[in-house]
Order: sequence, then C-alpha cells, then structure tokens
Amino acid sequence: MLKNYIKIAFRNLFKHKVFSLINIVGLAVGIACCILIALYIHHEWSFDQFHAESDRIYRTWVKEDYGDGEVYFNTVTPLVLKPKLEQNIPGIEVAARRYLFNEQVKRSDAEQAFSQSIHMVDPGFFEIFDFDFLSGSSGQLFSTPNHVALTPDAAKRYFGDEDPLQKTILIKMGQQFEPFTVAGLLEKPAANSSIRYEMVIPFSNSRKLFSPRAFTSWFNVAAETYVMLRGVANPGAVSAKFPGMMRQALGEEEYANSNYSVGLQPLTDIHLNTEFPTGIAPVSDPTYSYILGAIALLVLIIACVNFMTLSVSRSARRALEVGVRKTMGAQSQHIMYQFWGEALLMTLMALIAGVIMAELMLPMFNSLSGTELSLSFGMQSVHLFIGLAVTISLAAGMYPALLLSGFRPVEVLKGKLGMKADKSLFRKGMVVFQFTLSIFLISSTLIVTRQLDFLSKDLGYQKEQIVIVQTDATLSPQTGFQALTDRMHRKKELLQNELSSQSGVVEVSSSMFTPAQPGWIAVDYRDNSGRKREMNINFVDENYLQAMDITITRGRSFSEENPSDRRQALIVNEALVAEFGWENPIGQRLPGQFENHEIIGVTENFNYESLYSEVEPLALAVNPEILLSGIDNIGFQAPPSPRITLKIASDEVPATMAAIQSAWEKVAPSASFNFTFLDQAVDSRYRQEERLGKIVTAGSTLAIVIACLGLFGLAALMVVRRTKEIGVRKVLGASASSIVYMVNREFTKLVATAFIIAVPFSWYAVNQWLQDFAYRVELGIGVFLLAGTIALVVAWLTVSYQSIKAALIDPVKSLRSE
Repeated sequence: MLKNYIKIAFRNLFKHKVFSLINIVGLAVGIACCILIALYIHHEWSFDQFHAESDRIYRTWVKEDYGDGEVYFNTVTPLVLKPKLEQNIPGIEVAARRYLFNEQVKRSDAEQAFSQSIHMVDPGFFEIFDFDFLSGSSGQLFSTPNHVALTPDAAKRYFGDEDPLQKTILIKMGQQFEPFTVAGLLEKPAANSSIRYEMVIPFSNSRKLFSPRAFTSWFNVAAETYVMLRGVANPGAVSAKFPGMMRQALGEEEYANSNYSVGLQPLTDIHLNTEFPTGIAPVSDPTYSYILGAIALLVLIIACVNFMTLSVSRSARRALEVGVRKTMGAQSQHIMYQFWGEALLMTLMALIAGVIMAELMLPMFNSLSGTELSLSFGMQSVHLFIGLAVTISLAAGMYPALLLSGFRPVEVLKGKLGMKADKSLFRKGMVVFQFTLSIFLISSTLIVTRQLDFLSKDLGYQKEQIVIVQTDATLSPQTGFQALTDRMHRKKELLQNELSSQSGVVEVSSSMFTPAQPGWIAVDYRDNSGRKREMNINFVDENYLQAMDITITRGRSFSEENPSDRRQALIVNEALVAEFGWENPIGQRLPGQFENHEIIGVTENFNYESLYSEVEPLALAVNPEILLSGIDNIGFQAPPSPRITLKIASDEVPATMAAIQSAWEKVAPSASFNFTFLDQAVDSRYRQEERLGKIVTAGSTLAIVIACLGLFGLAALMVVRRTKEIGVRKVLGASASSIVYMVNREFTKLVATAFIIAVPFSWYAVNQWLQDFAYRVELGIGVFLLAGTIALVVAWLTVSYQSIKAALIDPVKSLRSE
C-alpha cells in the first residue's frame, strides 16, 4: 500500500507541474529564510557559553545613588575592586580585571607603527576563561611585565611568516616606546565570544597608565572586573556580603551618602542584556533576534498558507478521484494518509531545495548580518531538518488532507461539490491572511528605512567630507589633560602649516573627542547650593566649531584673535542652558568651584553621542583647567586621545588624502596614519539597525514573492473554473478590459481587507521599536498607504497575467472546453 501511495503521489506531482512547482518553490524559500535566521539567532544566544565554567563566571558592576535621580551605574569598575573582592569575599575563587586601550605598536627594527587595540589582564584571566595558548603559556606571559601574547592574525601583521616567539615588539606606554617580548601565541577568540582580543599584556603595566590615586579611588572607573565563584558558592549569598565590604571600605558617612552598591551579572547575560550599561564588550539588542525570528516565522507561515490555499482550491478537481476511491471501499484515513503523504513528499523536496538555497545565500546573509555563520550537517542538523519537514507537512498538508478525505461520494458523483467549494470562505481568508502579513512586513520595512535615513540626516554638524586623524598621544600619569591638550594644539598647528598650500583641505582643527565616538568625558560637580550636577565636556581648538559646521545660536565661537579665549572662554549647548534656566547665558559662569571663566557662546543641541538618548548638557573649552578645576568625579570609556579633524573639498579626494598622509608623515614620523571618514564612523554606530533594515527588506521581499506565487496559482485556478462564464460573456459582447476587471476585482477586495487589518498591527509594532530612539520619524498614514499600494500593485500584476490571458481566449474554444 505504501508503494502505491508513493506512486500516486509522484504521479500527481508531475501531472500538475505548475502548482507543484509553486508549492515547492514557496516552501523552499520559506525554509531557506527560516534556516538562515535560525543560525543567526542561535549565534546570538550562544554567546560565551563555550567556557567550561560559564555558569560560575560573573562580571561585576557598581552603582552610586545620591537620590533625586542622580544614579551612576557602570559595568566598568574601579581598579581597587578586584583586590578588595579577593580579600573580603570567600565565595570568590578567582578575580581578574580587563582593560582595553589603543596605542602605537611596532617591530623593534621598524619605523612604521600601527594603532593597535591592547588588552591588559590579570593572571586570573586565563583561569576564568577558556582561551587557549597555541604556544607558550599564561605562566610565561605573567612572569614579567614586559611580556606579550598575540593572536595568529596579530603575529602575522608584525612578523609575517616568522615564528613570533621570543621576538620583540615596541609598545608605546605613556610618552615612550617600551620593548615587549612575545611569550605566547593565543587562539583567536570564538565568533560568539563577547571578549575579543588580538594583543594581551600583564595588568602589572597599569602603573604606567594610571595615576596612583586611580588604584585607591572607588569613584574612578576604568576596567571590567570578572569573578569565578567557588563551586558551592551561591551568587545571592556572595552578593549579600558586598554591602558590608563597601561600608568598611568607604566609611559609614561616604557609604550612606553614595549608597554605593556592587553586584554580579552572569557572563552569558552580557551580550543580550541592554538593561546593564555597555562596558568594553558591545551589547546586542535581543529585540532584533525576536524581530528576525518573527520574520522567519511569518515567511514560513505565508509559504504554508500558500500550500493550503492551493490544495483546497484544487479540491474540486480531485473530488472525483476521492469519490471513486471511496465507492471502491477506501477508508477516510487511507485517503487522508495519501494526501498528507503528498504534502510530506513536496515538503521533503522543498526542504532539500531550501537547504541548498540557504547554503548558497549564506555568504550574502553573513554580509548583511555582519557575522561568520556556517551551515553544518551533523546529526543535530539532520534531526532539525527532519523535524522541520514533518512540522511543515503537518501544518501545510493536514487541513487539505482532512478536507479532501471528508468528501461524500454521493455528492461528489452528483457534481455538487464544485458549487460548495466556490462559496467557501477558506480560500479568501487565507489570501487575506497572506497579504495582511505581507503589508505588515512592507510597512515595517518602510518605517525602518525612514528611521535609518533620519538618523543620518540632521545631526547638528557636518559629517560628509570630514576626515578624523588619530594622534599618537594618550592620557597617562605622566601626561595630564593640560599637557595632552597643549600637544594636541601644537600637532594641529604643525599639520596645518604643512597643508597650507593644499586647496583640497578647507579647515584643520583638533579636539579630544569627536562625534560618533562613544564615551565623551563625563563629569559631575557641586553647584553653589551643594546640589550634584552632571555634564559632558570636550577640549577643542578655536577652529573646531567652524570646521564641523556646528551652529552658534547665541554669542560667538572661539577665536584666535581673542587670546583670552584660550585662558577663560567657555561654550555650552542649549541643554546646559536649560539645565540652569538662564534667559541670557552670555557672560554667565558655571555655578561651583570652577576657575575664572565666562560663557561666550551657546551651540544648538547637536547629537555628539547617540540618537538613542536625549542630548546631555555639554561644555567646550580650549583650556582644560577651566573645567577640571571644579569637578568631583570624571569618567570615560577609553583614555582620551587627541584627534585632528580636517574638512576637505569634495573633488579629488584621493589626491587630497595622499597629501594629508604625506604631511602627517612629516609631522609625526613615528606614528601610523590612522584616519576615518566621519560619515562612516557615524554610520557604524547604527550598523545594527542598518543590518536589521536590510534583513527586514529581504524578508518582506520574500514574503510578497511567496504570496504572489500563491496568488498566481489561485488566479489560474479561478480562470480555469470560470472558462465557460468568460466565453459566454465574450459572446454577449463583453470587452477584454471588463473581463480583466472582473477577475481582478475579487483579489482587489481581498488585498483591501488585508490592508485594513494590517495597519493597526503594523502601527503598534513599529511604534514600539521607535520608542528606543530619542529622535525618531513621525508615524503618518502615508507610509501605510504606500505599503498597501505596493501590495495591491504587485497583486494586480500577478493576477493580470492570468486575467489578460483569459480575456484573450477565443470564446468558441472556451465553450468547447466545457
């Protein structure tokens, strides 16, 4: 019997090639989309789980709560936290700090230096995490401060194909290059690791980068601190000991004032938990995994609905077969098995085609998602594919199988079934459902695209034709802010002199931080009433605002013609003016213990950090001592390092960049020429949203294509069923256009119904997503009308092929066919 079922299934499959192809292609596309997105979601949710003791590893966090909304929450912690934890918390087995900084690195026998990200870690780092040494060992790495471990990629960058062990590289520590001996070769971190490194040095080098006060202060955060709990230790019990430790460390008064607390965050929670502040490792929003999962599910549902709709619509054509087989004694369950078997056969074919599609599309998907995913074919994958095939065949084939197996032979042989099938609401309901999902995806895509365009438009400063050059100077105990700023001004002046004859360079300026660079200097201070205030600060030169086209709304900008500006001038933004409620801020001074200064200008609220949050109060100064003199605490995500900003002409960019590089090599011969275009840096901050937009667009396109495949098949079935009616209408004088209108009218009503249903759901979903942005586009009816119009036009084009074909048929042939 099984052999007979298979034979009949293949016979029907090849007999109705068009409908079989539509079903297989639709399911294959849906399966391929589902596989690719499932790979991405699995990658996102598997972060850091490869560590053998991942369930015992935690990242610490610190929080200061002064009341009145003044809360400082950080996953970057004080340097003193690690030794205090080891001394006071017995439930902690190992603790280690991780500090990331960028510095100049070169071979000992080379002139050219590279800007390199460097990790500085404690010995316990390799006890906590499963990062393996390919050669050498952690014991060798930490035997002396001047040892370094490299990944194969970093080793190749500096030594080519040579064996790097025991060779020397020079790392700039403070103001001079120091020799480091390669003591080990580290395995490259896994793609799903939140800790990514290329070069690792012992944390004992921190004395060269931080002031002595940094090692005792609880209010200066610098490094991430990780702990591994003892096997029997309970995280809650360990955390319960933190308040006593902090009370003893700070003293009762300071502890009560700051309400200083320390806590633990599970390692596997870091990558997808946006409720914690971002530390060194970037955090991914889990919402995007849910969105992509929903898209994959919607596309697969549309493909399954296609299968059901076409199967049910073809029920009248197979009714006679069912009637004859039942008359001959076939049981309903046998017929149901037959039709479900056909669904399973087509699903298996679609699964094979979908897996092939997924493998072919994987490089493009990796490019869209910014990942390095691969499709494996182990037993786990085989089980997944088999489960997917059975689930889809049940979902897509069970209803048609139940419907067809339930036909009554008497009614079928009397020819009554066709009349009832035509009146069924199932087919119309499925079309409405498909296009509801399609319009939902199209409108979502349009909103995401508009929001991404909005993010990159008016930021309050010019981002096009702006080049940012990284200098070789960084903040250190030997180089304070004043000395660092003086070096910044001198370097800028030297470069400006070298480029004075270059017409392609319009402006040259300098600043400690640039827009799109996270972690501008955040400070807090006490005003005259003792209330704690917060603001961000930056140190710039006199040309900076002009070079960046930042608008001065009141007062004036810095000027080299006013020498006093370098000593005491301050420019603030409108957010800071609103903070103090000043009607006329010009000539005012910041309330507190700041050195003599005056506010000479106010900028508009340009978005110097992120559009996810409101613009915070900001103060700009040429002289850092003005602002640093009155602060209580200071924080930044990375050591401040001056940058040169150049505005260039739009023509002959390659020649201009070559001239800038040549001038830089004269000004800073020992530093590499590291530059970035500001527009690229800004775009990179919203790359996750951009990738989401591209994937949503691709998903929407696939959804509408699959829906249209089904619509094409339905229109073909309708035309076949109404062949005689169309012939009679044409004999009675109906025009071709009226025939086309008649066929298209029913589908137009269905798409219009889908539009009405889809709009509220689409509005709610995209409005929820937009809440993450402080600055966002307005949701108007226009974008939803556009989505509906796109769906309607695509439906018309799909159906019109069949309707025009029907309208052009010779009516004599149509009537003969009956």
